[in-house]
Amino acid sequence: MINSVLHSLPTSIRSFVVCQDEVFTIVLNDRLSYENLLQAYAHELYHIQNGDFERKADVNAVEANAHESRPDP
Repeated sequence: MINSVLHSLPTSIRSFVVCQDEVFTIVLNDRLSYENLLQAYAHELYHIQNGDFERKADVNAVEANAHESRPDP
């Protein structure tokens, strides 16, 4: 299951995902434009579909790999 919520975040954070008991929650920054929300959602969905939460790698390495494999538009 994947939930999504809008939350007031610092402008330096577009979005992130929380995974608990195989339920994913995509947290999106409510300050983003509609277009940027869609891009951020797609980015986080890619992490979920790519199995990034099962990896034992450093989060920075996972992010770098995600940006190389699927650059944000």
